[in-house]
Amino acid sequence: MFPGYPDLIGRRAAFVGYGSGPASYSAGSLAGDPISIPGKYIDTILEVAEDPTGTYYAVGRPSYAGPRATWSLRYFVSSTGAEVANLYNLSGYTFVVSGFYGEY
Repeated sequence: MFPGYPDLIGRRAAFVGYGSGPASYSAGSLAGDPISIPGKYIDTILEVAEDPTGTYYAVGRPSYAGPRATWSLRYFVSSTGAEVANLYNLSGYTFVVSGFYGEY
């Protein structure tokens, strides 16, 4: 996480962090690229910005609509909006992720 996070908001917390994409992406998969915060339940992932090169962007997807869902990232090509190809290596790209989580 970035310095200053998490930032508590009542019984919830806002977070901002970063990480590299997967070495072998699973396109079209419900699993995507799992994202988690150990010991916490993510409520939502806010918009994920493009990587610093502007080549790719990521979107958060919950496993279902409701509390205690698991979250994953799906990656897309910025210039076309198409999902990144299956097994593509995104480990050289860094993405900033933000959202809210809670402890319950």
